[in-house]
Amino acid sequence: MIPGRTGAQLLPEDLAILFKTFPNVNTVKEATGDLNNMRRTRACCGPDYTILSGDDSLTFEMMTDPQIAAAGVISVISNIVPKAMVDLVTLLAARETAAAEALLAGLRPLFGLVTVKTVEKTPYGEAVCRARNPLAIKTLMQLLGMPSGPCRPPLGKMSRAGLDVVVGIARTVQTKNPELFEPLARFFNIDIDARLSDASRLEELYYQEY
Repeated sequence: MIPGRTGAQLLPEDLAILFKTFPNVNTVKEATGDLNNMRRTRACCGPDYTILSGDDSLTFEMMTDPQIAAAGVISVISNIVPKAMVDLVTLLAARETAAAEALLAGLRPLFGLVTVKTVEKTPYGEAVCRARNPLAIKTLMQLLGMPSGPCRPPLGKMSRAGLDVVVGIARTVQTKNPELFEPLARFFNIDIDARLSDASRLEELYYQEY
């Protein structure tokens, strides 16, 4: 349920009616960003209904709030750091909150990749550019040498300013929490530092002009 993409929302009451009428319709991917809406879903649908986070950055709150009691996450960031996201959910499910918070601190910069917003200079003045999911994620995957491929239209490439944000986030994570990237470095035989410092790898990842 992603109102920002679809322009419509199934309300908690709608979900409850569906669950009562069709018991196999028992799970929602919650991407409204509204914690009160999620609490209302739990109140309407009861304890046997499954709520999954559709927003990486809200997973901690959703799983630790007893009025939401989310069971896990349908994650975007797990395309880059799957082990870390699995570990986060496992810790939260086991109520090991302190360990989960420590892991979350390292993951937080990556949450900024879901939507990268920049102010671009055009011949007609400045314009706000939003590189929406999955553009920044797939751009970083390509930069790191993961087999992701480009985005399909209408998404294309990033602006150079947007790409700089992506690279900056990746460098922050690699500097402060290199263990997050270590599994993908080992699996794909990637030198993370080398790829993030090689300017020639950036050329095909952004629009050279508008």
